[in-house]
Amino acid sequence: MPFKYIVKWQRTNPEKVSVEAYHRYPKTEEEKRKPAFVIGKATGGGIIAIRHVLEQAAKKHPTKKRGKAIHIFLDRDIETAYRIGLAAALIDKAETIQQIEKTTKYVLNATPEEVWFWTSKWLDDEINSKALEALAILSGGIEITKKSKITNNNAAKEES
Repeated sequence: MPFKYIVKWQRTNPEKVSVEAYHRYPKTEEEKRKPAFVIGKATGGGIIAIRHVLEQAAKKHPTKKRGKAIHIFLDRDIETAYRIGLAAALIDKAETIQQIEKTTKYVLNATPEEVWFWTSKWLDDEINSKALEALAILSGGIEITKKSKITNNNAAKEES
């Protein structure tokens, strides 16, 4: 089913951003008003890490001002929608400024294929939080503190 993508960006205090997918050809009133799914959303000062991407998207795509919010209509630019949404989801889950910096830098510089892959895992209801955690580890935003079971088993075999 085809979707149209809208970035809702509020430049208030605290700053807010969300990336939502709506049905391109809605059949019911609910499909017109409610998003089919939300790719990512974040609130707070961490959004400054992706502000330049939001500003570029606003220059490149049609926008509409709704109160204090700016709606950026990405329509068919799925890659940009997924990239901003994935970055927003990582910002929302990050606990430190360093995590925000590392994870957003990774997502903003990732290839389109990587963005598609990670977004598909993030949108999967069964593994979504694990996918974000794996992406945060891969980007260097989170370091693994516990040794894995495989490493511990190999060490035990070597001692025998």
